[in-house]
Amino acid sequence: VGISWKDAVSYAKWAGKRLPREVEWEKAARGADGREYPWGNIQPDSMKAVYNQDPNTGAPAPVGNRKEGVSPYGCYDMAGNVWEWCEDWYEEAKFRVVRGGSWLNHHYILRSAYRSCSYPEGKDNNVGFRCAKDA
Repeated sequence: VGISWKDAVSYAKWAGKRLPREVEWEKAARGADGREYPWGNIQPDSMKAVYNQDPNTGAPAPVGNRKEGVSPYGCYDMAGNVWEWCEDWYEEAKFRVVRGGSWLNHHYILRSAYRSCSYPEGKDNNVGFRCAKDA
């Protein structure tokens, strides 16, 4: 967390990987059946996702902390915890796509189809990333 889009790209490249494309991120979260949340179509609870925390006292949880929130492809934290940078532009030359919602958001923002954006140079404590690799 607290990493800019450019720094996330640089790290992924160093690791021999890249940021996921938005369509890849959504597929990893929704699975083949197009579920609303990574675990299914039932709204989140505290066993599945880290969300709706107080900005003064809350914080992201350790990665993989919500075992019941795993996606069909075995990906953790795709709903809540921290937004995740994607490779795509949201608005050409202005914002980059972030997906997944964060520990600060309400449950409806955690839906797998929900998309948002952030300034690529932003380093917020509720934005992070995951790497992807071509098969």
